[in-house]
Amino acid sequence: MRSLRCSVAVLGLLVCVAPSSRAAGPGPKDLLKFRPMQAGVDYDIPADQAAIDACKVEMVTDGQKRNIGYALRDGQGKLLRRFVITNGGKSLNQWSYYQDGFEVYREHDQDGDRAPDECRWLNGGGTRVGLIKAGKIVGWKRISAEEASKVLVLALATRDTGLLESLMATPAELAEAGVPAEIADKVTAGAAKRAEAVEALIQGLAGWTPKTVWNRFDGTYPHVIPADPSLGIKADIVLYENAVVFAGATAPAGAPAPAAKVSFLQVPEMIKLGEAWKFVELPRAVDPEKPVVASAGGIRAAIFDTAGAGPQRDEAMETALKALADYDKANGQLQAGEKKDLARFHVGRVPLLNAIVKVAKEPEDQVSYRKQIVDSLIAAYQTGAYPKARQVLDGIIEEGTRVSSYAAYRIIGAEFGMRNEEPGSNFLANQKKWMGDLEAFLAKFGKSDEAAEVWLQLGSSNEFNAEEDKARQDYTKLVESFPDTPSGKKAAGALKRLDLVGKAASIKGTTLTGETLDTAALQGKTVLVVFWASWGGQMVRREMPDLVKLQEKFQAKGLTVVGVSLDNEKADLEAFLKENKVGWPQVFEPGGIDSRLATEYGIISLPTMFLIDAQGKVVNRNLRTASEVERQLEKLASQKASAGVAAAGETTER
Repeated sequence: MRSLRCSVAVLGLLVCVAPSSRAAGPGPKDLLKFRPMQAGVDYDIPADQAAIDACKVEMVTDGQKRNIGYALRDGQGKLLRRFVITNGGKSLNQWSYYQDGFEVYREHDQDGDRAPDECRWLNGGGTRVGLIKAGKIVGWKRISAEEASKVLVLALATRDTGLLESLMATPAELAEAGVPAEIADKVTAGAAKRAEAVEALIQGLAGWTPKTVWNRFDGTYPHVIPADPSLGIKADIVLYENAVVFAGATAPAGAPAPAAKVSFLQVPEMIKLGEAWKFVELPRAVDPEKPVVASAGGIRAAIFDTAGAGPQRDEAMETALKALADYDKANGQLQAGEKKDLARFHVGRVPLLNAIVKVAKEPEDQVSYRKQIVDSLIAAYQTGAYPKARQVLDGIIEEGTRVSSYAAYRIIGAEFGMRNEEPGSNFLANQKKWMGDLEAFLAKFGKSDEAAEVWLQLGSSNEFNAEEDKARQDYTKLVESFPDTPSGKKAAGALKRLDLVGKAASIKGTTLTGETLDTAALQGKTVLVVFWASWGGQMVRREMPDLVKLQEKFQAKGLTVVGVSLDNEKADLEAFLKENKVGWPQVFEPGGIDSRLATEYGIISLPTMFLIDAQGKVVNRNLRTASEVERQLEKLASQKASAGVAAAGETTER
């Protein structure tokens, strides 16, 4: 463990120093000595002494104004580091690193032993969450297929066999994912000789060095083997088959990578295990000057006994895909250049994507790559350096194909963003123009794949603008036209939510402790239902402490608060609750903003709060802040008091 981490206890004590003594605290150089424990983290590091001298350290305080850590900002005020206490102790237990002002990597000590046991990549850094022991990643709570391929390249380039092993699926994991035990044992039979196989793989990687870096992950789309008891498959199995991972040499910023013959990796099979993608077997080193030979083995072949036949090679498709990959690799530095360079990069991809479309045999593949052409043209158009892209996109729109509606939809969003970036732009006027463009889109492409999402955007925008009648019309049209789509189901929930006032509501779900909670069973109490998520930004985090105070104030008067967490991961919710004491039960179901309750009530922004009276009827379904809730509670109390006085007067008269 790096030596500086041993001084965490000292820094933790400094957090408690009085403000007048802050000069004794760490300076910019002290905080810049910290480094992520894991390799391959991209974050901002001041490049020269002038930049370091311009940095400033500031104290971080909690809601009670207590010093809980340090933040380091550069000369422009952007965050570079943030090291804090989140568990109420005296030692730092969370270390965050930033890029362009956004947190991209975090290490967290959750068990209080002053050593990180979890690391997370965030925002532009990615989505992965790793488990750490003795400074090394030993497992993954979450990692995408693309990120797994990136970590694989790092592990092979640096010969980190422990890191590589964390990416390999075990027979037990495969069996838990639904793979029949005998199949799991068969496809992982080589694990016993992994060390020899890894060494052979590394020896076959032409052009690789310890500084070789990940370039890209190429695959068509995941496949699903459906659950089938007759085949012993207990659950759906989600796989990537015959994906390709490209790597390249590092180079100084802004300079092209050195030209070299660099082997790429063919990945026979990857499997989704919960929220983590893992490799079923080791990848294969492929000479970049030779065609790829698809793997014929793996889980699917073992289940359906088709290993002998194997997939047919498509040399034309392989050649076209390789040409695109070679272009991206050779011109990747353009993406970090000026706008004209970025435009040139994306325009250059278009003919290569067209070549792929011409040789693609499956209609869905043709549509997929044509949409990538649209994406490249949009990216070039948004730079402002290639206005001709609009003419090309207009031509695609006039074709009247499935890609036409996609192009029209992408242009609307791109031009909305471009208008908002103009100096002195008027957001409200831009939004009005954007909504008008969406309405025109529906008039022309009302039955397209994108139409359902457009209706939902219009409905939610009208609702935010307090145009609820228009929002109802939009939601109704969406439900009528696309009832079975995710957007259609969300719109049906929104209509239900808009009509909640005066009606009985039953918010029912499973809490973090595994118990069933139903607000219908809480009649006789005033119930506040809070839809929220730890990722909901400052609005949510600002309101939660005030809601805690509100609960304490009105609890004796019969107020009960119920949280409905729309976090994507239970671990994220648990981490937030560990750091923030919230005294009410939390309903949690997987799916985040698309989970069952969020869809059932059409939740489109957070926080959203419903207030249910003692008779079980909703009195307000659109509360956003604790102050709004407090005013509504005072109003209910006043109405109850008035009703009591009237009833007493009536009794006296009698």
